[in-house]
Amino acid sequence: MSRGTMPHPAAWADPGYGETPPREAGGAAPEAGKAAAEQEEDMYRDEYEIEKEKELLIHERGSSEPRLSVAPEMDIMDYCKKEWRGNTQKATCMKKGYEEVSQKFTSIRRVRGDNYCALRATLFQAMSQPAALPAWLQDPELTLWAGLAELRTAEARQAACDELFTNEAEEFSLYEAVKFLMLNRAIELYDDKEKGKDVPLFSVLLFARDTSSDPGQLLKNHLNQVGHTGGLEQVEMFLLAYAVRHTIQVYRLSKHSTEEFITVYPTDPPRDWPVVTLIAEDDRHYNVPVRVCEETSL
Repeated sequence: MSRGTMPHPAAWADPGYGETPPREAGGAAPEAGKAAAEQEEDMYRDEYEIEKEKELLIHERGSSEPRLSVAPEMDIMDYCKKEWRGNTQKATCMKKGYEEVSQKFTSIRRVRGDNYCALRATLFQAMSQPAALPAWLQDPELTLWAGLAELRTAEARQAACDELFTNEAEEFSLYEAVKFLMLNRAIELYDDKEKGKDVPLFSVLLFARDTSSDPGQLLKNHLNQVGHTGGLEQVEMFLLAYAVRHTIQVYRLSKHSTEEFITVYPTDPPRDWPVVTLIAEDDRHYNVPVRVCEETSL
């Protein structure tokens, strides 16, 4: 586990968790001579397919059917086999990564991959846990969210989260509230740095960027864009962890067999912070593993 390496920043935007072509070897080629070569390529959606899926998502918003932002759970290795059928180096790496994750978790829930993805995955995991919710979520004015604090069983908490994550208005309000918390935490860290106090390394890097040299620029050029034109960058995952007071542990499947395979935000978290676990295939899109293996829980 890497606790001292800062992952490379990356932003992400993906239209959703709907059916996508598997990342498999092969694919229809206009010429037979190209078929063999293309069988060694991983299949990803092209721009046309992404735009078509966006149109479908817009159409779905007009439907009376509630749309869950976190898909129902499925066996984690079944998901892996569906998504990664090729024998390329990348596909092999992903399979090995999923195999290792499956030693700890039996299932996975795919997260809708828009520009709120990192916030959605983190908060869904944090709010689904039977552990006590952070104080900021227990404000009486936040009736739907505060009600989660009274639910002690995992099943009850999960059902309440599923309800919340089908209500776009409530869901997006939650994300915007968390962005405000991130800004508040950034202001505190910036003030401490200006006063010469010790601050976490990530906050130094956060304000070393040309586009976020102070909290005002961070808000204008980064936080305001999250959920709209961009997602969270890697350095901002640290800020998210500080804002919600949860340790965020991420299985970075593309980094399997390296020290960065499991990355923790922050690198040295307070021991009393609850832990949420996410899965990232490419440091852009986050899914959530569920159902801890019995032998692991023991």
